[in-house]
Amino acid sequence: MSPLPPLNTLLAQIQAALGPALTPSLTLASSGWDVFEAYVLSLILDAAETEGATIGFLNVDGSIPTQFTFRTNPGHIWWDSQPFSHATIQFPGIPLLEAHMGVYVSGKSGLIHEADVLVLLSDEAGLARLNQVPPRSKRSIIATECKFYAANLQIGLARGFVGLCSDLSTRDCYFVSNSGSISVEKLLTYHHKHWESRLEPGTPIVVTRFVAEIQSAFKHFKTRFAV
Repeated sequence: MSPLPPLNTLLAQIQAALGPALTPSLTLASSGWDVFEAYVLSLILDAAETEGATIGFLNVDGSIPTQFTFRTNPGHIWWDSQPFSHATIQFPGIPLLEAHMGVYVSGKSGLIHEADVLVLLSDEAGLARLNQVPPRSKRSIIATECKFYAANLQIGLARGFVGLCSDLSTRDCYFVSNSGSISVEKLLTYHHKHWESRLEPGTPIVVTRFVAEIQSAFKHFKTRFAV
C-alpha cells in the first residue's frame, strides 16, 4: 500500500503556481485524483517559468479569471458549461503555448483520447475552440497520464499507457503517479516511456527530477522554434 499524500500539501503547491491573485476551484473536499492532476499541472508551470516563460491564465471565453476553474471531468476544449480555465505559456519570440487539464485530444488513428494534462500550441487550441473539434496531438508537446492510488499500481495501467502513446503524436508523454510498482516501472522503462512514481511534495528528489524532465521538453520546444 502507498499512503496518499495529504491534499493540503498538493493544494499549497497549486496555489503557489497560480499566484496570490488567483484562487483554485479545488479544495480539501475535492477528489484526490483531481487535486493530483492539478498538482502535476502546477509543476509543469513551474518548469516553464524556470525555463524563462511568462505564465498567464485565461478562461475558455478568453476572459481573465479571478478563480481558476479546474475540470473535474474530461471534456472538450471548447466546452463552456463552466468558465473552465487554462494557463498560457509564453517564451520570448516563439509561439504561445497553452496548458490544460482534462481535455480530449485526437490521435493518429482519429480516435479521441483524454489527456490529464496537455500542453499544446495556442493556435491549435484556438482552432479547436473555433471549429469545436479536438486538438490534434501532433500540435502538442507534453501529455501526461496521472494516477492517484492508495495501492500499488497494476500492470494494466502501464499497458494502457503504452497503447495510448502509440496513437499520440505528442513529442513527450509522461506517466506520473503518487504510487508505483516494479512491474509498471519495468514495462515503461522497456518501452522507453517517461515515468515518475511517488511524485508528491514529500519526495523532493522525485519532484526535482520530474520538473527537470519537463524543463528539457520546453528547452527542445524553444530550440525547434528559435530563429
